[in-house]
Amino acid sequence: MSHVGHCHPAVVEATSLAMVTEVASSGWEIDLGEPKYPKDLRQILPDHLDTFLFCNSGSEAVDLALQLSRLYTCGTAVIVVDNAFHGALDSVHQLSPKIYKSNNISKEDWVHSVTMPDLYRGPYQSDDPLAVEKYVADAKDVINKARDGGRKLACFIAEPMLTVPGCIDPPSTWLQELYKMVRAFGGLCIADEVQTSLGRVGSHYWSFQAQDVKPDIVIIGKSLGNGYPMAAVVTSREIAALLGERIKEYQCTRMMDAVGCAVLNVLKQEHLMESATEVGTVLKNELMKLQIKHEHIGNVRGKGLIFGIEIVWSKQSKTPARELADQIVYRMREKHVIMANEGDGRNILILMPPMCFTKENALILSQGLDKVLAEISTQRISQAVNTAMQPRVGSCEGRLGILQPQDDDDDSASSKGTVNLERVLQCYQDLD
Repeated sequence: MSHVGHCHPAVVEATSLAMVTEVASSGWEIDLGEPKYPKDLRQILPDHLDTFLFCNSGSEAVDLALQLSRLYTCGTAVIVVDNAFHGALDSVHQLSPKIYKSNNISKEDWVHSVTMPDLYRGPYQSDDPLAVEKYVADAKDVINKARDGGRKLACFIAEPMLTVPGCIDPPSTWLQELYKMVRAFGGLCIADEVQTSLGRVGSHYWSFQAQDVKPDIVIIGKSLGNGYPMAAVVTSREIAALLGERIKEYQCTRMMDAVGCAVLNVLKQEHLMESATEVGTVLKNELMKLQIKHEHIGNVRGKGLIFGIEIVWSKQSKTPARELADQIVYRMREKHVIMANEGDGRNILILMPPMCFTKENALILSQGLDKVLAEISTQRISQAVNTAMQPRVGSCEGRLGILQPQDDDDDSASSKGTVNLERVLQCYQDLD
């Protein structure tokens, strides 16, 4: 992830200089002095997170965090959030419901999923004043069943903002209550900040701070190196000590030190966290305008420079429109705007631009999305009209829906050779 911008000159220069003096050794310990990066990183983290274990990828960091939680608690059971994704290693796949559900793989008996607190599409929605309490109660049932199964709880791992499932920003009380429950049963709380770290949410350096929780272990990746392969597990000295001599395997290399410091310097010097708040406010306002204007935008959510846009067939039905989301992604790419469609129905557009994203960029994005949505809506109406003009016996089915037949004695305008567009749109029912 190019967190501060693709090939930022300061990061490129730091990488080049470090490459000249980088040393790879096997079997010898070479003292290159104490790295500066862990000290810099510690300044923007809570005091209890004082030990840094460095590795090459977020997936490796998740695997290491799982090992640490099991060493510390002597438990094996893990609580995850439904539809979550935590990485590409086999051990990490087991913690990723998105993977084992989509690939039809049996869930391990030590993995237990809690319902994702989606107030837009979930079983309990924003119109229910007790929705959060119900999600908490469901999670409590899952944790109790995990204990009843005879396994000791090791940890609860979750993104404070659930990005891959569709940029779901959980109610803060939900995450706070889960942390309390997990700790009451002896488990550790792990915050996966691979997607949301280093100021992306605008208000804080870390999304767990925006949720007002204190994790026992934090996983960081992608953004740390601005594209250079580095990640970190941050925890307390007490927990990290359980690795014993293995802790030496996770030291900060000279290259990581140089790249990491350069990224942090750019963040501070260019005030990118503050910019994420300002630009994010502009972008969200523009997206909210599009939501009002376009029938296919069901919901807009997010903060800072991370947003999710629900693409639906209609606001009333909330039916996920994956085909439309696919079209939008490809058409926006033609306008040189890159986005992805994620979520269980692959209908949620994820916006997560580099931190150097500007207000001008935000307006270009929103204007392009406005135009694409208008084109798609026009094409759908045209398709409905063309379908209505065809002779029909019975009902006429299509990929996007079904047009109900009219009685032969219908004296409406459409049966006389002209098309009543309002009538057509009323008859056109979405099936997807």
